[in-house]
Amino acid sequence: MQIVNHKRGGNTHQIKEWWRKSVNTTYTGCTMFKVTGTAGVCHLVLATGKPEYPEVRIIHDGDFNFTFSNTSEIERAALYTETFELIEHYIFPSIAGGSIVTVKPAGSADRPTVAPPAPTIGTVTLAGEQAPTDGDTETYAVSISGNATPTYVLTSSEGADTVSGLDVTFTGDGARTLTATATDAAASDNGATGTLLINATVLFSTRVSNADLSVAVTVADVGGYDKYFIDGVQQDAIFATAGATIHFDLSDASLSGHPLKIYTDDSKTTEVTVGITQDGTDLLFTPPIAGSFSYQCGNHAAMGGDITVS
Repeated sequence: MQIVNHKRGGNTHQIKEWWRKSVNTTYTGCTMFKVTGTAGVCHLVLATGKPEYPEVRIIHDGDFNFTFSNTSEIERAALYTETFELIEHYIFPSIAGGSIVTVKPAGSADRPTVAPPAPTIGTVTLAGEQAPTDGDTETYAVSISGNATPTYVLTSSEGADTVSGLDVTFTGDGARTLTATATDAAASDNGATGTLLINATVLFSTRVSNADLSVAVTVADVGGYDKYFIDGVQQDAIFATAGATIHFDLSDASLSGHPLKIYTDDSKTTEVTVGITQDGTDLLFTPPIAGSFSYQCGNHAAMGGDITVS
């Protein structure tokens, strides 16, 4: 608050009596303060025209709310806009301990207010399962760092996936990217996006299966060393679920001298015998539990690859 001196000198201003409605306009001597708040500027005027010594203690909260106390020889005050439109006025008690009355006349102006911040979307964050299984339906969550209330559209870079709202049903192999688009027409950054990479290296491999699967095994020379090929892919990783049967077709002539066996790791520390059935050129592996295994040659090292059971 800052006292406003009259341009002709002194600090007394002649203000129209705001509490009267009469044919003749009358004025009263007032002391004026320029009040700066968070939302702008107002003027507080106090009717201090009496010859006695007026006193008052004023506390301003920064939003044009005032607390008056210790009033003496002042009966009234009023709050005006910066352009001098009446907002409200105050009647001080004539006896100690009385209540101050606040009057807001009909049609009076409003206090200045701070405009709400423009909506923004900010950073779009997409969260949820990043390693789903083929055929699974997963629900994803979208959040923003801004103050907007947008709607969201979720899309997948894999056309075979089915997207319904924030639910995605995954179909087929290969990594893909989910993209969430946040839309709020009032936001300065309308249409902001966030992405989530679905790491399909494992669960969307061509070797993935929730049920039984069959693979054809062959052997070929790679740089002077024999390697197993799974359906034509060198040392391809195999992924399965516990209880599902992996059928290794060992009928190709290239496997001569290279008996395929299942081990607990690629160094062939321990051969797996539980869940193994050999029937001629057909080897069946039905892992009873989840874990990591390795298919390797019983006669040679480093020919095979990993089996991951979930």
